[in-house]
Amino acid sequence: MAEGNDSAREIFQPSKRTKSEVWSYFGYFKSPEGNLIEDGHPVCKSCKRKVAAKGGNTSNLLSHLRDNHPLLYSECKSGRALGKPSDASGPSTPSSSTAVTQTLEQAFKRQTAYAPTSKNARDLTAAISYFIAKDMMPFQIVERPGFLRLMKVAVPHYKVPSRKYFSKTEIPNLYNQVKADVLKKLAQGTWFAATTDLWTSESGGGQPYISVTIHYLTPDWQLESNCLETQFFPEDHSAQNISEFFDNMLEEWGINKKDLVCITTDNATNMIKAFEEFSEVWLGCFGHNLNLAISKALKIQRVETAVKACRHLVQGFSRSWKRRRELRQKQAALNMPQKALIHDVVTRWGSTHKMVERFLSQQQPVCATLAGERGTWHLMPKDTDITVMEQLCQLLEPLSKLTDALASETRVTLSAIKPVLDHINSDVLVEKDTDTSLTKEMKKLMREDLKNRYPDKAKRVMNMACFIDPRFKRSSLDEPEASKIETDCVQEAVKLAAQVREEPQSTSTSSSISTSTPPAASEGKGLAGLLRKISSVTRQQRGEEGQIPTTLEDSVKQEIKVYLSLPPIPAEEDPLVWWKGHASELPHLARVARKLLCIPATSVPSERVFSASGHIVSPQRALLKPDKVNMLTFLHFNLK
Repeated sequence: MAEGNDSAREIFQPSKRTKSEVWSYFGYFKSPEGNLIEDGHPVCKSCKRKVAAKGGNTSNLLSHLRDNHPLLYSECKSGRALGKPSDASGPSTPSSSTAVTQTLEQAFKRQTAYAPTSKNARDLTAAISYFIAKDMMPFQIVERPGFLRLMKVAVPHYKVPSRKYFSKTEIPNLYNQVKADVLKKLAQGTWFAATTDLWTSESGGGQPYISVTIHYLTPDWQLESNCLETQFFPEDHSAQNISEFFDNMLEEWGINKKDLVCITTDNATNMIKAFEEFSEVWLGCFGHNLNLAISKALKIQRVETAVKACRHLVQGFSRSWKRRRELRQKQAALNMPQKALIHDVVTRWGSTHKMVERFLSQQQPVCATLAGERGTWHLMPKDTDITVMEQLCQLLEPLSKLTDALASETRVTLSAIKPVLDHINSDVLVEKDTDTSLTKEMKKLMREDLKNRYPDKAKRVMNMACFIDPRFKRSSLDEPEASKIETDCVQEAVKLAAQVREEPQSTSTSSSISTSTPPAASEGKGLAGLLRKISSVTRQQRGEEGQIPTTLEDSVKQEIKVYLSLPPIPAEEDPLVWWKGHASELPHLARVARKLLCIPATSVPSERVFSASGHIVSPQRALLKPDKVNMLTFLHFNLK
């Protein structure tokens, strides 16, 4: 029988007579000739693992049973093994089934706990640590009766450590492990983009925090995002203090400030001032910019009055269980979905849109509910208010979808700002003959506000990102603008190529054209890969006109010609997948793509951090120390 199939091989007792009960659970294999292989490493009959026991010493055998088979260990220590030793693969079965049942029940009662250092105990403790961090559970859950009962039934031989042990030992150890993993991943990145935001916890005395997320492309062209810090920030929220914190954070994580290409924040004055001298680009959050523009429309007197009327109605239902009950009954009678009214958050236009949209969709059962209670008729908005809400909802609907699409952390978003803004200005907000005077007024205010939300430096980066995205290329650029962006891309590619040639590993200057390729270039294997490489080199050297480039700038220009000659990809496809397949034939442009396509269009990643932190710093955890808040938030976002 082959040695690889040990699970099916029979195990036999040692040739020498043994007195210890532990040998009821161990034995040896036989060789093909029928001789026992007594090599001092007997085999466990339960798991077929070999255990060192030279000289007949049984200490390791007992330790194996204790750590891996506590039930059998208990039987062995009591001197009542299940049956006599035999030359079969395990202990023989007693003749009485009742005796077996009684022995098992007694064995469970006599269970000995896992040793704290055993593999099983360590694995269970690590799993509980993961559960606490990933699911944002309080430390005290490990001492609550329900959890302890669950563990007692599921793993009776495991003793759950105290919450203090998890707080002071396990979670810090897990944080250090995950931080080391994140540092290794960051070392693979070439260029980085960041988002940051300030927030105040609702519990724990309203403590101020600042959060930072980092975004970059791996060598394999995968977009990665990590939460780096959620730090207690008791200092004044001045631009200087924010800038100093950010610089210290970059230094701690080993990120060179020169490698940080962009930082995305909201439009708070202190944030703008903190990063206005930034070496690369400060980018205002697209969602926040849109929110400010829409806020201008919401402040029109007629619109503000209608929204307040809707908000007053929703409050009237949220405070009365009877009205909510009657509303569900009216919805059922009208065969309408039973959906509750939504209350908005004043600072978020998206929630205001959802509140108005939900009221309009449930207007009939809402009116029927209020009609049955005479004292509530004043809650119903006037017909003029409802007309205004309908116009507002119609205008905000397409904008809501665009904001949701650009809030992703897993897809390229910066390159989409230019097409999205063009769509908003030339389609969504363009005044039409069929528009009412109110709709035209709202569109005009929003359009004028959005015009000046992005400085020239940010527009240049946005336009280059759009050009380098194979979904768009020149499609969103008019001719004069496209030519300028091509020139900007050439200059950027030349600058990046020069930086590569200055690195120690690229000291050769004999050629005026850099031929180094990004590490993620995938050239394939066999004949197909060889032909692709030949085709790539030919295009780079001769271009479309059959001319050999003499300068690096000429080489980049010819790459752009090749890039533009390739068909654009569908909008739903991932541009990073396209670049992964074309980086080897367009190496200079690939560097530009790698630098720009990691930039998020919104500061939503940071906002998600403090939303999650709000669950961590809950009223039940109001005394949680800031360093634990940072650890738990970091683990929640970075644990896989």
